[in-house]
Amino acid sequence: MKPGKIFFIISLLGILTLMFLTQTIKDQTGIIKSIKYSENKITIQLENQNETLILFNPTSLNLEIGDAIYFRGKSDIYRGEKQIIIDKIRKEK
Repeated sequence: MKPGKIFFIISLLGILTLMFLTQTIKDQTGIIKSIKYSENKITIQLENQNETLILFNPTSLNLEIGDAIYFRGKSDIYRGEKQIIIDKIRKEK
């Protein structure tokens, strides 16, 4: 097989992989219903949403109940419960 065809096939596979990854990442907003800080993670419950938000190795965010937040993360299931592993989070203004 010619190198040009191999590079073309690899490029197509890369594009398909990126398309798949963008489908599994969610950008959302919500209002904090409850928040639990622990040593290496923050667990957040939002109003009107069943999924739990998980933020590992958090920095100081100063989040409180009632804060409106914007977050991006990947859906996951842990012990039968739906959760979102947060990649990016910030307070809405």
